[in-house]
Amino acid sequence: MQQQELLKIYSFMIASRESDLIESELVNSGEANFLASSKGHEGSAIVAAFLQDSDWLHCHYRDKALMLARGISNEMFFYSSLAKAESHSSGRQMVSHMSAPELNILSMVGPVGNNALQAAGVAKVIKAQNDNPIVYCSVGDGTSQQGEVLEAIAEAKRSELPVLFFIHNNDLAISTRTQGKTFFSLPNGANPRSFYGTPITYIDGTNPLAHYHELELVFTNLRANRQPQIIVFNVERLDNHSNADDQKLYRNEEELTTSLNYDPLQLSYDFLLSQGISSSTLDDIKNTTITEVRAALERARSGTNPLTFSAAERDLPEDLKASATEYRGDFNSEERLTMLEAMRRVFNHQLASNPNVCILGEDIEDGKGDVFGVTRGLSTQFPGRVENSALSESTITGLAIGMALAGKQPVAFIQFADFLPCAYNQIFSELATMYWRTNGGWQSPVIVFAACGAYRPGLGPFHSQTNEATFAHIPGLDVYMPSNAADAVGMLNAAFKSQRPSLFLYPKKLLNNGSIEDTTSYDVSKQLIPVGKARIAKSGNDITLVGWGNTVALCLQVAESLENVGVTAEVIDLRTIKPYDLATILSSVEKTQNLVVVHEDNLTCGLGGDIMASVAEHAKAFVKMRRIARADTYTPCNFANQLEILPSYEKILTAAAEMLELNLAWENEVEQDPSIYTIDVIGASPSDETVLINVIHVKIGDEINPGDVLVDIEASKSAGEILAPCKGVIEEICVELEEKAVVGKPLLKIRLPHGVVKVAQIKPRKALLSRMTQATNLNNTPTTAPTTNAITTVGINTPHFKTGSRIVSNNEILSNFPEFTNEDIIQRTGIKQRCWLAEGESIIDLAVASANEALIAQKITLQEIDLIICATCSPEKYQSPALSCLVLNDLNKIYGTRNIPAYDLNAACSGYIFALQSAQDFLCTRPNARVLLITAESLSRRIKPDDFETAFLFADAASATILCGQQHVNECVAELKQIYLGTDAEDGSILNIPTQVEAGITMQGKKLFSIAVKTMSMAIHKCCQLADVEVNTINLAVPHQANQRILSAVESRLKLPAGIMFSNIANYGNTSSCTIPIALAQALAENKHQKNIALCAFGGGFTSGAALLIQR
Repeated sequence: MQQQELLKIYSFMIASRESDLIESELVNSGEANFLASSKGHEGSAIVAAFLQDSDWLHCHYRDKALMLARGISNEMFFYSSLAKAESHSSGRQMVSHMSAPELNILSMVGPVGNNALQAAGVAKVIKAQNDNPIVYCSVGDGTSQQGEVLEAIAEAKRSELPVLFFIHNNDLAISTRTQGKTFFSLPNGANPRSFYGTPITYIDGTNPLAHYHELELVFTNLRANRQPQIIVFNVERLDNHSNADDQKLYRNEEELTTSLNYDPLQLSYDFLLSQGISSSTLDDIKNTTITEVRAALERARSGTNPLTFSAAERDLPEDLKASATEYRGDFNSEERLTMLEAMRRVFNHQLASNPNVCILGEDIEDGKGDVFGVTRGLSTQFPGRVENSALSESTITGLAIGMALAGKQPVAFIQFADFLPCAYNQIFSELATMYWRTNGGWQSPVIVFAACGAYRPGLGPFHSQTNEATFAHIPGLDVYMPSNAADAVGMLNAAFKSQRPSLFLYPKKLLNNGSIEDTTSYDVSKQLIPVGKARIAKSGNDITLVGWGNTVALCLQVAESLENVGVTAEVIDLRTIKPYDLATILSSVEKTQNLVVVHEDNLTCGLGGDIMASVAEHAKAFVKMRRIARADTYTPCNFANQLEILPSYEKILTAAAEMLELNLAWENEVEQDPSIYTIDVIGASPSDETVLINVIHVKIGDEINPGDVLVDIEASKSAGEILAPCKGVIEEICVELEEKAVVGKPLLKIRLPHGVVKVAQIKPRKALLSRMTQATNLNNTPTTAPTTNAITTVGINTPHFKTGSRIVSNNEILSNFPEFTNEDIIQRTGIKQRCWLAEGESIIDLAVASANEALIAQKITLQEIDLIICATCSPEKYQSPALSCLVLNDLNKIYGTRNIPAYDLNAACSGYIFALQSAQDFLCTRPNARVLLITAESLSRRIKPDDFETAFLFADAASATILCGQQHVNECVAELKQIYLGTDAEDGSILNIPTQVEAGITMQGKKLFSIAVKTMSMAIHKCCQLADVEVNTINLAVPHQANQRILSAVESRLKLPAGIMFSNIANYGNTSSCTIPIALAQALAENKHQKNIALCAFGGGFTSGAALLIQR
């Protein structure tokens, strides 16, 4: 070794000692607050002699001399001691916890030993580099017994990683003696030469320069063999543990005196003298170094005080901020991906497009491909980048952090969220704090990915937790939990793009859900959801239900039940647990003034409490609030007990009913034959929603015994069997061969032997909801409701109508669909025939004829009409002039010129109800006026003959209804009592009528069905609520004649007696805005004279409305 190199190392040892002395002075003077001296440990500076620029260092807090030798300046230590803005952490880290990204010196923290696994992670990344870099990982002798240090040594050996584990051995862990209590110092006094097969070299660190060649050999072997090495660096601690410690309390005077004989500065001084270096040279080096260190102090004293920085994470890119537009996939696409398939596809895309992405975890390589199959096929496609790890969550996470620090973007796969506590130290102390504690110097873009949640049999307390509140409490960590595939994809892509530490919790129960809402399209690479943006899963006005993960479906189920009594719930899917979208919640609760937060995590200190506290602090209105959460206990394996512990449909609905002052009862289950035991379909794993019935081994009448095979099934991840749980005789088989059976539904029924009592089985109860006798006063009276006492009575007369003269049967249209029959069409639509415009017929002519009939029946002329409104979504000739103007023009030819207002209104199939509202508004201020309300639709020419969705539905017609102000109300057959209007905005992708006639109507019937049923039912409920009328007092319901199946479903949903719901769709088809006036005219003509008449409609847009008429 050259003398100049020896002297350089010696100078850094002096600088370290002087720096400690100065920092002690700063502490004693009150300028600084903490010191952890390196006195006695300065010998580690010799390691710098064997390092190259590409090496990495994860140092011990007493490695000051080494860090100085590596290139950290004296000023930086003083900046850190004085907590200045110029320090590497901008005053956030303690003085000893250094970081220097430009020198590959990684950031230290207080929990000692955390660095070891990260060092191994860095080594995994740099191992194959051409210049053979190594990772220096330094710990104390006490720290060497930390589990994560031992895991790191094992990982380095197992994966053959070039890590030097350098142990500062001063025989003290603060005051605890370590001699005879470590893997390198055994109780019998032995000093083993290896550990986990890794060589151990013992070096006298009190005289480091004398052991240069021993150290050189270790580094030579480390670089050449790329295998881990351990150095035990024996030193004396020559100062208190820190300025807060007094070692005289646990070290006697003799020991302290003796320790001074092992001062590495003095012994190095002596060694250098022995090498022929003069004392004057050494003294000059000492004096020069001390002068430089003192000068550095003065420069550091002039540093600035840092600003307080409240954010703990890096900024998001613009397209991930909450204000950005999201894309959740194409819901018109028929090719769908489940959450399981979609997340696998995201990982495939990320691995293919970004060479830095890698995945490590347990059982993720093929052929297993993860316990749920999320990574299936990925390790084959991307060898070496999707790797099985040791069975240790701390190892998985610590390695991932280290790999991220070295430039990778790892995903740390944790099988179940229940195992996250094993990784908590690395997440809490390292991953989340990295950006903040280094002032952005280091990034750690790790995604911790874990299955979570319950609601499945067979889980028990350690495969069913969510734990989101625990991790949402950690600054610097984003926490996600999707409830569907589209959000899973968009948020997973966001987590990758954000480059922020993220915890992604996915409910395993939802992995294989197959509905349109639960799945997503194949374009996963395009899907992106802003971080911290909630999703309004369902709009409403009366109560806000907030959930995430598994609880979103429960909230939606409750919302659907509430609709049956005219209550609309706004369901918010939080999606991002941290940061969560308070703005969306506040906007909703300020409208509804009722809030229920539902989460699967336990109640105390759950996120629900934080949300409610924030609402209480920030909401501009009083809000009633409730929490529904898991009780403060654990999830039992007994499934019945599990469901009782967790949030449920019944619990949420009960809370909502109480808040909204609704009557709620539960339908008692019909007493079942006690000798019949129902066996339900079960899956092969907690994520199975359906299974394929491959073989049925029994038939009705067979005797079976416990353990007999009943059926063979094929599930999402494996094949299996369902066995008999008890003895008995097969009474009924509820599935068919090759059926895709739903998990939880009946498989078969067994008749039990006489005297055998069946095991209790849980079946959901049906809710019986109703309003209180006095209509519930909800908070959100729609703006369409009259709000002034000045409103006068408005009358309405029997509509008159004309249809196209061409009668078209199903068989005529079926020529384009030979695979279907007339009965098929009637079963699907209820339509037997429809009326189309004949050659030469005009919708304007039909409208004029209808209007003329209405005027004649009323015994008035056009001169007594004050306004014409025409509802149409299919004007025949022009967009302008309006169809109403063309009709007025022709009426003028009959009655003479009448210059009155005339305009068109387009609310699609809801047009008649919307036009009623416009007419009412006009007449309430003009009690002596009359309005001619026309509907006119020419739809047959807009049908695509080969489109099965629309070819059979639509027809042509026009109608005319005269409405009168209060002074003429005696001329009318009924009075308008109440109107309700609504719109649930949609972009036209589900239902549209293009401006070009030849483009044809587009309609997705399956999607429209449930929306139409819910919306029309809700419209009647809302209208009745505004009128303070009970739904069960309706004598006649006249709905938009969209489809007989829709009408039947609305009738069932409203619980209307038979005969109340009027239908004439069989002979007229769907004439859009004309269907209600045509049906109303026929109902009144058939002497269906009833007191309370309800009209309701649903149309494109989506528009909706209802009206209540009182028969005179």
